[in-house]
Amino acid sequence: MNRKTKRITQRCLFALIFACTACQNSETQEADNVEDADKKPVAVSEPDRHIRPAEISMEQQIKGALTDLAARIGVAEDSIKVREARSVQWGSGAMGCPKPGMNYTQALVPGVLLLLEVNGTIYHYHGATGRSLFNCPPDRVRAPAYGQGQEVM
Repeated sequence: MNRKTKRITQRCLFALIFACTACQNSETQEADNVEDADKKPVAVSEPDRHIRPAEISMEQQIKGALTDLAARIGVAEDSIKVREARSVQWGSGAMGCPKPGMNYTQALVPGVLLLLEVNGTIYHYHGATGRSLFNCPPDRVRAPAYGQGQEVM
């Protein structure tokens, strides 16, 4: 091994030892901080951004969809008929309304299928259970996985 190669190897080993020592010290410090945190009261100044929003009821989902459709097409909410409201299992995260070019999780998603009618035209609203429903354009509508699910209304 020549002198230059030996010097580079020594420097690499030193850097590796230094990095490992630094990692061990930070892990020890984190453990100390956790123990200290148990002893001190914690003041929370801003809301936790990872808290899941409260679920909304089927009635609230339907009301939200009625309000959206009325505004979307410019009609009174009482002129909209609820043709079908079902609890379903969507076959993916697209919830029966895939957008072209998008990728979705391929897992069953418990959800809702809502069909609203105005003057003979059917409008599809899809969504996850307990979440707001969204309007699905006719060209993107896909059936739920494993049939229609349980009728709610």
